[in-house]
Amino acid sequence: MKPSQRQLYAERIERVVQHVEDLTFEGRAPTLAELAGVAAMSEFHFHRIFRLMTGETVGEAVRRIRLARTLPSLAAAGTITQAAGASGYATPQGFARALRRQAGTSASAARGGAETLESLAAQLRSPPPGATAPALSVEIVSVDPFRLLAIRNVGDYAELNGSYTRLFDLVLAQIPMKDLRGIYGVPHDDPRFTPAEACRCDCALAVGSAGRPTGELAELHLGGGSHARLRHLGCYDDMPASIDRLYAATLLQADCEIGSAPAFVHYLDDPEEVAEAELRADIYLPLA
Repeated sequence: MKPSQRQLYAERIERVVQHVEDLTFEGRAPTLAELAGVAAMSEFHFHRIFRLMTGETVGEAVRRIRLARTLPSLAAAGTITQAAGASGYATPQGFARALRRQAGTSASAARGGAETLESLAAQLRSPPPGATAPALSVEIVSVDPFRLLAIRNVGDYAELNGSYTRLFDLVLAQIPMKDLRGIYGVPHDDPRFTPAEACRCDCALAVGSAGRPTGELAELHLGGGSHARLRHLGCYDDMPASIDRLYAATLLQADCEIGSAPAFVHYLDDPEEVAEAELRADIYLPLA
Protein backbone atom coordinates (compact mmCIF):
# COMPACT_ATOMS: atom_id res chain seq x y z
CA MET A 1 0.00 0.00 0.00
CA LYS A 2 1.28 3.45 -0.92
CA PRO A 3 2.15 5.45 2.23
CA SER A 4 0.05 8.54 2.96
CA GLN A 5 1.55 12.01 2.76
CA ARG A 6 1.21 12.20 6.53
CA GLN A 7 3.44 9.13 6.88
CA LEU A 8 5.98 10.50 4.41
CA TYR A 9 6.16 13.88 6.13
CA ALA A 10 6.34 12.19 9.54
CA GLU A 11 9.44 10.31 8.34
CA ARG A 12 11.03 13.59 7.25
CA ILE A 13 10.30 15.17 10.64
CA GLU A 14 11.76 12.12 12.42
CA ARG A 15 14.98 12.64 10.46
CA VAL A 16 15.06 16.24 11.65
CA VAL A 17 14.52 15.26 15.30
CA GLN A 18 17.31 12.68 15.06
CA HIS A 19 19.58 15.30 13.51
CA VAL A 20 18.83 17.72 16.36
CA GLU A 21 19.62 15.00 18.89
CA ASP A 22 22.93 14.23 17.14
CA LEU A 23 23.93 17.90 17.05
CA THR A 24 22.94 18.35 20.69
CA PHE A 25 25.23 15.47 21.61
CA GLU A 26 28.01 17.28 19.72
CA GLY A 27 27.20 20.55 21.47
CA ARG A 28 26.14 22.40 18.30
CA ALA A 29 22.88 24.27 17.66
CA PRO A 30 21.23 23.69 14.25
CA THR A 31 20.05 26.48 11.96
CA LEU A 32 16.59 26.60 10.42
CA ALA A 33 18.08 26.31 6.93
CA GLU A 34 20.05 23.23 7.97
CA LEU A 35 16.98 21.50 9.42
CA ALA A 36 14.87 22.38 6.39
CA GLY A 37 17.55 20.76 4.23
CA VAL A 38 17.44 17.58 6.32
CA ALA A 39 13.66 17.50 5.84
CA ALA A 40 14.03 18.19 2.09
CA MET A 41 11.65 21.15 2.36
CA SER A 42 11.88 24.88 1.75
CA GLU A 43 12.30 26.99 4.89
CA PHE A 44 8.92 28.60 4.14
CA HIS A 45 7.06 25.31 4.49
CA PHE A 46 9.35 23.54 6.96
CA HIS A 47 8.62 25.49 10.14
CA ARG A 48 4.87 25.31 9.48
CA ILE A 49 4.81 21.57 8.71
CA PHE A 50 7.10 20.81 11.65
CA ARG A 51 4.69 22.52 14.04
CA LEU A 52 1.70 20.83 12.39
CA MET A 53 3.22 17.36 12.72
CA THR A 54 4.76 17.73 16.20
CA GLY A 55 2.59 20.27 17.99
CA GLU A 56 5.59 22.50 18.81
CA THR A 57 7.80 25.01 17.04
CA VAL A 58 11.30 24.12 15.88
CA GLY A 59 12.78 26.27 18.65
CA GLU A 60 10.66 24.57 21.30
CA ALA A 61 11.73 21.14 20.05
CA VAL A 62 15.41 22.08 20.09
CA ARG A 63 15.13 23.37 23.66
CA ARG A 64 13.22 20.27 24.77
CA ILE A 65 15.78 17.89 23.27
CA ARG A 66 18.70 19.85 24.73
CA LEU A 67 17.12 19.63 28.16
CA ALA A 68 16.63 15.88 27.79
CA ARG A 69 20.24 15.39 26.72
CA THR A 70 21.64 17.30 29.69
CA LEU A 71 19.60 15.72 32.48
CA PRO A 72 22.43 13.28 33.31
CA SER A 73 24.37 16.37 34.46
CA LEU A 74 21.84 16.64 37.27
CA ALA A 75 22.96 13.33 38.73
CA ALA A 76 24.21 13.39 42.28
CA ALA A 77 27.76 14.12 41.18
CA GLY A 78 26.72 16.98 38.93
CA THR A 79 25.43 20.50 39.55
CA ILE A 80 22.65 22.65 38.18
CA THR A 81 25.30 25.03 36.85
CA GLN A 82 26.91 22.21 34.85
CA ALA A 83 23.53 21.17 33.45
CA ALA A 84 22.75 24.77 32.48
CA GLY A 85 26.03 25.09 30.61
CA ALA A 86 25.59 21.79 28.80
CA SER A 87 22.09 22.75 27.64
CA GLY A 88 23.13 26.16 26.35
CA TYR A 89 21.51 28.30 29.05
CA ALA A 90 23.50 31.29 30.24
CA THR A 91 22.47 30.93 33.86
CA PRO A 92 21.28 28.17 36.23
CA GLN A 93 18.12 30.24 36.73
CA GLY A 94 17.34 30.14 33.02
CA PHE A 95 17.86 26.38 32.96
CA ALA A 96 15.66 25.90 36.03
CA ARG A 97 12.83 27.96 34.51
CA ALA A 98 13.02 25.99 31.26
CA LEU A 99 12.97 22.67 33.08
CA ARG A 100 9.91 23.68 35.10
CA ARG A 101 8.15 24.91 31.96
CA GLN A 102 8.93 21.79 29.92
CA ALA A 103 8.75 19.06 32.58
CA GLY A 104 6.72 20.65 35.37
CA THR A 105 9.37 20.13 38.02
CA SER A 106 12.23 21.96 39.65
CA ALA A 107 15.90 21.26 39.01
CA SER A 108 16.34 20.25 42.63
CA ALA A 109 13.44 17.78 42.49
CA ALA A 110 14.84 16.33 39.25
CA ARG A 111 17.96 15.28 41.13
CA GLY A 112 15.91 12.82 43.19
CA GLY A 113 17.59 9.78 41.70
CA ALA A 114 18.27 7.79 38.54
CA GLU A 115 14.65 6.67 38.18
CA THR A 116 13.36 10.24 38.42
CA LEU A 117 15.90 11.49 35.89
CA GLU A 118 15.10 8.70 33.43
CA SER A 119 11.38 9.41 33.71
CA LEU A 120 11.95 13.11 33.05
CA ALA A 121 14.28 12.37 30.13
CA ALA A 122 11.66 10.11 28.53
CA GLN A 123 9.04 12.85 28.99
CA LEU A 124 11.27 15.47 27.38
CA ARG A 125 12.17 13.21 24.46
CA SER A 126 8.49 12.94 23.49
CA PRO A 127 6.90 15.89 21.67
CA PRO A 128 3.31 16.98 22.37
CA PRO A 129 0.56 15.49 20.15
CA GLY A 130 0.45 16.81 16.58
CA ALA A 131 -2.57 18.16 14.78
CA THR A 132 -5.54 16.18 13.54
CA ALA A 133 -7.26 16.84 10.25
CA PRO A 134 -9.81 19.65 10.50
CA ALA A 135 -13.25 19.37 8.94
CA LEU A 136 -12.66 21.88 6.15
CA SER A 137 -13.62 22.15 2.53
CA VAL A 138 -10.32 22.68 0.74
CA GLU A 139 -10.47 23.01 -3.02
CA ILE A 140 -7.79 21.68 -5.35
CA VAL A 141 -7.58 24.15 -8.21
CA SER A 142 -5.33 24.84 -11.18
CA VAL A 143 -3.73 28.29 -11.16
CA ASP A 144 -2.21 29.80 -14.28
CA PRO A 145 1.16 31.52 -13.76
CA PHE A 146 0.89 35.27 -13.26
CA ARG A 147 3.23 38.20 -12.83
CA LEU A 148 3.29 40.75 -10.02
CA LEU A 149 5.18 43.81 -8.86
CA ALA A 150 6.00 43.74 -5.16
CA ILE A 151 7.81 45.37 -2.28
CA ARG A 152 9.19 43.53 0.74
CA ASN A 153 7.84 44.61 4.12
CA VAL A 154 9.94 43.70 7.17
CA GLY A 155 8.14 44.47 10.39
CA ASP A 156 4.85 44.13 12.20
CA TYR A 157 2.17 42.63 9.95
CA ALA A 158 -0.33 44.94 11.65
CA GLU A 159 1.40 47.80 9.80
CA LEU A 160 1.16 46.30 6.30
CA ASN A 161 -1.33 48.97 5.19
CA GLY A 162 1.53 51.45 4.95
CA SER A 163 3.49 49.14 2.64
CA TYR A 164 0.47 48.53 0.43
CA THR A 165 -0.13 52.29 0.18
CA ARG A 166 3.49 52.77 -0.91
CA LEU A 167 3.16 49.84 -3.34
CA PHE A 168 0.08 51.37 -4.99
CA ASP A 169 1.87 54.72 -5.31
CA LEU A 170 4.89 53.12 -6.99
CA VAL A 171 2.90 50.91 -9.35
CA LEU A 172 0.27 53.50 -10.32
CA ALA A 173 3.08 55.90 -11.19
CA GLN A 174 3.77 53.49 -14.08
CA ILE A 175 0.44 51.98 -15.10
CA PRO A 176 -3.28 52.93 -14.94
CA MET A 177 -5.56 51.46 -12.27
CA LYS A 178 -7.45 49.44 -14.91
CA ASP A 179 -4.35 47.29 -15.52
CA LEU A 180 -4.28 46.00 -11.94
CA ARG A 181 -5.52 42.41 -11.66
CA GLY A 182 -5.50 41.73 -7.95
CA ILE A 183 -3.94 42.41 -4.55
CA TYR A 184 -1.73 39.66 -3.13
CA GLY A 185 0.55 38.92 -0.21
CA VAL A 186 3.27 36.35 0.44
CA PRO A 187 3.71 36.09 4.23
CA HIS A 188 7.07 34.46 4.91
CA ASP A 189 6.82 34.34 8.70
CA ASP A 190 4.25 33.53 11.35
CA PRO A 191 3.76 36.56 13.63
CA ARG A 192 2.68 34.27 16.49
CA PHE A 193 6.21 32.82 16.71
CA THR A 194 8.46 35.36 14.96
CA PRO A 195 9.24 38.73 16.58
CA ALA A 196 7.07 41.42 14.98
CA GLU A 197 10.08 43.42 13.83
CA ALA A 198 11.47 40.39 11.94
CA CYS A 199 8.30 39.34 10.08
CA ARG A 200 8.68 39.43 6.29
CA CYS A 201 5.87 39.80 3.77
CA ASP A 202 5.93 40.50 0.05
CA CYS A 203 3.13 42.98 -0.70
CA ALA A 204 2.22 42.52 -4.35
CA LEU A 205 -0.07 43.64 -7.16
CA ALA A 206 -0.85 41.42 -10.15
CA VAL A 207 -0.12 43.52 -13.23
CA GLY A 208 0.10 41.10 -16.15
CA SER A 209 2.80 42.31 -18.53
CA ALA A 210 2.44 45.98 -17.52
CA GLY A 211 4.95 47.90 -15.43
CA ARG A 212 8.55 47.13 -14.65
CA PRO A 213 10.61 46.48 -11.53
CA THR A 214 12.57 49.54 -10.59
CA GLY A 215 13.94 50.88 -7.34
CA GLU A 216 12.07 49.24 -4.46
CA LEU A 217 9.74 47.36 -6.80
CA ALA A 218 10.62 43.73 -7.49
CA GLU A 219 9.07 41.30 -9.96
CA LEU A 220 7.38 38.16 -8.63
CA HIS A 221 5.85 35.17 -10.37
CA LEU A 222 3.21 33.07 -8.63
CA GLY A 223 0.85 30.28 -9.61
CA GLY A 224 1.45 27.55 -12.13
CA GLY A 225 0.02 24.07 -11.53
CA SER A 226 -2.23 22.67 -8.82
CA HIS A 227 -2.89 24.50 -5.56
CA ALA A 228 -4.93 23.82 -2.46
CA ARG A 229 -7.23 26.77 -1.81
CA LEU A 230 -9.04 27.86 1.34
CA ARG A 231 -11.33 30.87 1.75
CA HIS A 232 -10.52 32.99 4.82
CA LEU A 233 -13.39 34.99 6.28
CA GLY A 234 -12.99 37.81 8.77
CA CYS A 235 -10.17 40.02 10.03
CA TYR A 236 -7.01 39.75 7.95
CA ASP A 237 -4.94 39.80 11.16
CA ASP A 238 -6.32 36.30 11.85
CA MET A 239 -4.84 34.91 8.62
CA PRO A 240 -2.09 32.78 10.30
CA ALA A 241 -4.69 30.49 11.88
CA SER A 242 -6.35 29.97 8.48
CA ILE A 243 -2.96 29.18 6.93
CA ASP A 244 -2.50 26.53 9.64
CA ARG A 245 -5.88 25.02 8.78
CA LEU A 246 -4.99 24.94 5.09
CA TYR A 247 -1.72 23.09 5.75
CA ALA A 248 -3.47 20.61 8.05
CA ALA A 249 -6.32 19.95 5.64
CA THR A 250 -3.96 19.57 2.67
CA LEU A 251 -1.69 17.04 4.39
CA LEU A 252 -4.06 15.19 6.68
CA GLN A 253 -7.37 15.37 4.83
CA ALA A 254 -6.64 15.80 1.12
CA ASP A 255 -3.41 13.72 1.42
CA CYS A 256 -1.52 15.97 -1.02
CA GLU A 257 2.19 16.65 -1.23
CA ILE A 258 3.12 20.31 -0.81
CA GLY A 259 5.26 21.96 -3.47
CA SER A 260 8.38 24.06 -2.89
CA ALA A 261 6.91 27.48 -3.77
CA PRO A 262 5.51 29.60 -0.92
CA ALA A 263 1.85 29.96 -0.07
CA PHE A 264 0.23 33.22 -1.06
CA VAL A 265 -2.90 35.20 -0.26
CA HIS A 266 -5.32 36.86 -2.68
CA TYR A 267 -7.09 39.68 -0.87
CA LEU A 268 -10.61 40.03 -2.24
CA ASP A 269 -11.88 42.97 -0.15
CA ASP A 270 -10.62 46.35 1.03
CA PRO A 271 -10.68 46.68 4.84
CA GLU A 272 -11.51 50.37 4.44
CA GLU A 273 -14.67 49.55 2.48
CA VAL A 274 -15.86 46.20 3.88
CA ALA A 275 -16.82 45.37 7.46
CA GLU A 276 -14.12 43.35 9.25
CA ALA A 277 -16.38 40.33 9.78
CA GLU A 278 -17.15 40.19 6.05
CA LEU A 279 -13.60 40.43 4.69
CA ARG A 280 -12.61 37.64 2.30
CA ALA A 281 -9.26 36.31 1.14
CA ASP A 282 -8.26 33.14 -0.70
CA ILE A 283 -5.14 31.36 0.53
CA TYR A 284 -3.28 29.24 -2.03
CA LEU A 285 -0.83 26.46 -1.16
CA PRO A 286 1.18 25.12 -4.13
CA LEU A 287 1.16 21.35 -4.57
CA ALA A 288 3.93 19.13 -5.93
